[in-house]
Amino acid sequence: MLSQFENQSINQEVARLNLPNSRIKHFAPASYAQAGEDVIVEGILSAKLCKSQRPWTSVFYVDIGANHPISTSNTFLMYQRGARGVLVEPNPELEALIRTARPEDVLVRSVVLPAPQASATLFIGNAHELSSVDKAHVESFGDFDGLGGIREHIEVSAIGINELLAPYANKIDFLSIDCEGLDHDLVKAIDYERIRPAVIQCEPNEHYLKGNRDRIINVMECRSYRLAAMTDINVVFERLT
Repeated sequence: MLSQFENQSINQEVARLNLPNSRIKHFAPASYAQAGEDVIVEGILSAKLCKSQRPWTSVFYVDIGANHPISTSNTFLMYQRGARGVLVEPNPELEALIRTARPEDVLVRSVVLPAPQASATLFIGNAHELSSVDKAHVESFGDFDGLGGIREHIEVSAIGINELLAPYANKIDFLSIDCEGLDHDLVKAIDYERIRPAVIQCEPNEHYLKGNRDRIINVMECRSYRLAAMTDINVVFERLT
């Protein structure tokens, strides 16, 4: 889906080389994710929808660690296209934003863990995007241009990943996991005999967990998923069977 804004990468490079630009304006794709992952996933799902003759309004997603409903969101582009789903975000400070921007999505105010647990401690970062149940992970970002560090910690409700996903079973077209240090453990804990998302995206956090990307790839390939795409931040997998 194209935005209403011209592609500045084209304009800047043409200007740098002092070349004449195309007479046709080129617009940048609409994207809200951190590194364009939503555009990548949009392309994968568009192909699937074309083959199955399904509309975007039939697409269902689960976004674990949703955070801000628009900024760096992996699913807002799909929401704009008519897809709907479940947003999982335990930070109470983000609830009003989510309900305002995404009123047709279901909000689950819990942290998601590999195994069921009644509650957990959430360490809220000075930047909401860095919040995690792993205190050391939040601290690993250091000063982060003045936005690093932990502002407070609170007790929040928790839910096991299979407990969360089981009601939707084979309904999930896209599963996004962004849990700041827990992603490997979460994708490994999913019961793939019952729960079979078509596309899964997660964040290895290589700066904190060296070799985590390879570990996640190995886990997913053993569960009949192929590595479909990779950015500097996330990996995207597509189910083979």
